[in-house]
Amino acid sequence: MLKKNWLKILISSLVTISPIAFGLAVWNKLPKVMSTHWGISGEADGFSSRTFAVFGLPLILLVLNIICITTSFFDKKNKGTKAHNMIYYIVPAISLFTNAMVYSAAFEKNWDFITLVPVLLGVLFIVMGNLMPKVRQNSTLGFKLIWTLQSEENWNATHRFGGKVMVIGGFLAMLTAFLPIIPMFITFMAIILTAAFIPMLYSYLYYKKEVKNGKTDFNHICPKFNKVSKIITLTVVPLIIIGICIIMFTGNIAITYAEESFTVDSEYYDPLTINYSDIDEIEIKENVKIGVKEFGFNSAKLSLGKFLSDEYGSHTRYTYNACKTVVVMKIDGKTLIINDKNDDVTREIYLKISSEMSE
Repeated sequence: MLKKNWLKILISSLVTISPIAFGLAVWNKLPKVMSTHWGISGEADGFSSRTFAVFGLPLILLVLNIICITTSFFDKKNKGTKAHNMIYYIVPAISLFTNAMVYSAAFEKNWDFITLVPVLLGVLFIVMGNLMPKVRQNSTLGFKLIWTLQSEENWNATHRFGGKVMVIGGFLAMLTAFLPIIPMFITFMAIILTAAFIPMLYSYLYYKKEVKNGKTDFNHICPKFNKVSKIITLTVVPLIIIGICIIMFTGNIAITYAEESFTVDSEYYDPLTINYSDIDEIEIKENVKIGVKEFGFNSAKLSLGKFLSDEYGSHTRYTYNACKTVVVMKIDGKTLIINDKNDDVTREIYLKISSEMSE
């Protein structure tokens, strides 16, 4: 099968690594350190060497592309179908898009790639949603649940329904591009997770209906894993998803003041106590970049712990990502950056600490 499709594989692979050719053509114009990752705020928070950015990213995606293509050939039922042929285009498209972001950042082109992400992924969901009803029962492509794999009728029904859900989810995901960045990310993730979970629930309910009507004896087919699969699919997986969402979008920073010191604390990181007498400098600044996390906690809402930035080097921060105003302190040669949920309260923190320092 690989021999028959060698031309498709070759073209797919060449497109995946084609950004290397562009990188070599502009090599001398590229900075030695390039942005390769962006946070949900749209700011770069991950950096790599020029060599890794030009060669490493496309080559990693090339390996992923080969793995995806090779794995798809184990699906004998869908070979040659539109659903199967999609595998040749997904990774190359990802490579072109991600490398376009990297090179645009290197040349300081301020294109709003972040808002394009939900649009492109929404389109992908719509295309896949249209293909889902055509996917035949297999173990490599589609909604591979224990109920769909045991019943072809369940598989077909789930993929017809799931395809519609994916199309609707894709259109809704595209609309999130009009929202501010953080609400966009939250809403987009909620839509995608919901679009993935609803077909799973539908498949389970369909299985229950099959059992009730005597069309399948699921307990006989898979007696050992029936109860376990129910618990994992309907309890553990949703709990994990909910837990991740809670951690990503919750948490607070609390600052308590004493006579000689103040303490900054959060549910997700250790408290830090600073004596007013140890503070050498203090200032309030706006639009300070978060930088790259060295060691700490970084979510959609909070940045806590050790971070590295061009402006302040290695520093400690307890900050809300949505608030762009921060209080910057120099303490024994080290930098501490803190803020609150909004600009006004952050300025109050600055005035409070400044007044305690002068006493």
